[in-house]
Amino acid sequence: MTEERYQPDSRANHLEAWKLTRSGSAWFLQYRGVPAVTDHVLGILPRAKAVGTLSHDPQWPYRIRMDFNPDGSLAEFLDFLQEVLVIHIRQKGYLDAAIALDFYTRPAKNGAGDLVYTPTAQSIRLIKHYESAEQGEVDRAGQELCRSLSDAIVRHEWFNEATRILAVPGHVRDKPSVSVLLGTLLSRELGIELTPVSCTTPLRKPAKLMSPRERATMLHEFRVDEDLAGETILVLDDVYHTGYTMAGVANAARRARAGTVLGLAAARNLRR
Repeated sequence: MTEERYQPDSRANHLEAWKLTRSGSAWFLQYRGVPAVTDHVLGILPRAKAVGTLSHDPQWPYRIRMDFNPDGSLAEFLDFLQEVLVIHIRQKGYLDAAIALDFYTRPAKNGAGDLVYTPTAQSIRLIKHYESAEQGEVDRAGQELCRSLSDAIVRHEWFNEATRILAVPGHVRDKPSVSVLLGTLLSRELGIELTPVSCTTPLRKPAKLMSPRERATMLHEFRVDEDLAGETILVLDDVYHTGYTMAGVANAARRARAGTVLGLAAARNLRR
């Protein structure tokens, strides 16, 4: 019988499994799942470093070395990364790391290939008024989503160092986006300043309707007028599609001299 071995999946969306081992004075974190987990671990443990796996072990394809004793908070942090979606960032140089709370849709259990909205997506759709609902129900959806986002920020040891929130503007300049509404709630909840982000285009297509070339223009669509020198910035979006919109706001933060730029989305679209 052939032994079944783990094959790294480039489509992985979270930390699937992890283990800590010790060799001499060094500790090694070995894991499988999305390789971008390494960015998050090095973000909270800057003294650690990514190293190759011994004999390219396919069961544990990613390895991080720590020449110090990690405390118990590392295990809690890794457990957290198993609960959220760790985003592989394709637009390099703008965001240092990013996560999403959940998918926007998931395959239905009927096996027919249908997609159903996740609870996170249902909250977003209520806030966007895509579904018919009383205002009280819309308000509760916003508060519940804010609590989930707040919990993620608090539990992520890197994200909870954020000093500013930059919410992604909507495609209509004078209409507050869901991201801005959530950013306002989070700013009040966590005491993190919400910094305005401006658009250069008064009206643009929703990102999900753009061609690849149009999406690429989003990298230069936004502007931040305040000086963010050395600050840790949290870019907030309601739905992560291709990443260009979030990266565009991150680029605006970089131009404003931000030190670290992190991304947080409520939901991630299944489309690649």
